[in-house]
Amino acid sequence: MPKRIIFPEKGKVALESFDLPNPGPGDLVIRTCYSLMSIGTETIILHQKYAPDSHFARMFSFPQLKTGVQAIGEVVRVGAEVKDFTTGDRVFMRMAHGSHQVLAAEKCSPLPEGLELKSACWCGLAKTAFRAAWAGRFELGGHVLIVGAGPVGQMTIRWARAAGLESITVVDLSDYRLDHARRGGATTTLHGELAQFLPQINLIDGGKGPPLIIDTTGNPKVFQTALSAAAMFGKLVLLGDTGFPGHQSLTSDVMTKGLSIQATHDSQDRGGWTQRRIDNLFFTCVQEGRFDLSGLITHEFSPGECAAAYALAEQQRDQAMGILFDWGRLSS
Repeated sequence: MPKRIIFPEKGKVALESFDLPNPGPGDLVIRTCYSLMSIGTETIILHQKYAPDSHFARMFSFPQLKTGVQAIGEVVRVGAEVKDFTTGDRVFMRMAHGSHQVLAAEKCSPLPEGLELKSACWCGLAKTAFRAAWAGRFELGGHVLIVGAGPVGQMTIRWARAAGLESITVVDLSDYRLDHARRGGATTTLHGELAQFLPQINLIDGGKGPPLIIDTTGNPKVFQTALSAAAMFGKLVLLGDTGFPGHQSLTSDVMTKGLSIQATHDSQDRGGWTQRRIDNLFFTCVQEGRFDLSGLITHEFSPGECAAAYALAEQQRDQAMGILFDWGRLSS
């Protein structure tokens, strides 16, 4: 019987059986191989760390039956009208943590031959980070300050490296995360609070300061400090999704520096950059060695160990990067 990870109530995690819906003629039935936790978003939902008037409150409630957003699986059944897939194909899907899925074929991305399956799970967070890369116009020879070296920050660093930016400065409270940032292409790493490094940050781009800042933290205090760190006429891209948007407030830097602020969200297809197009670019970058994912999966669990996995994500976040569920271990 199919199984899935759910949040039955605030702070609780469980593995339950469920009935798979009947597939339509345009659908695929997929058996999941691996799914990767989106640590920040999923722990916000699990522990209800959001304001009652936020979009989190509008989108999520308990019991929460869909708990993940990125998985790799194998096609086990193909609808009569599906032309692009066949049984046995490996696909990436934006779906929850579950052993099986029924999904429209158009919402799946085929995996190229030879791509390592566990690494391919990063595709979901890579897509999220690509939104910031597109909004910030990453370009050859540019300069960026990335605040936060968690999973989505790591993907942002790798897009910056693949785009050929001259300097990629990363700030984080965890030296462990900064080690991963350096392997991923960061040219300068700063261990501590962003406010500590304003004099050093001002030296970026020949003393002009960072023309582009990507805030991946969702922390309202970081947002305010990032405004003070930005260069004249600089741009701040909000990539971290805060549960308390009412706590984010502008500073006088916005007016005196003529700053631009742009928010990005995973769901926002812009400039023709659809899910499948970004997926294909990510796969190409990985296969060509332009996206180093080595060592990013730091913990692996069977689905039956889901409670322990989320406890780790909450209590030892600075020592966790990629938390993977191996659905091949479902019965163990």
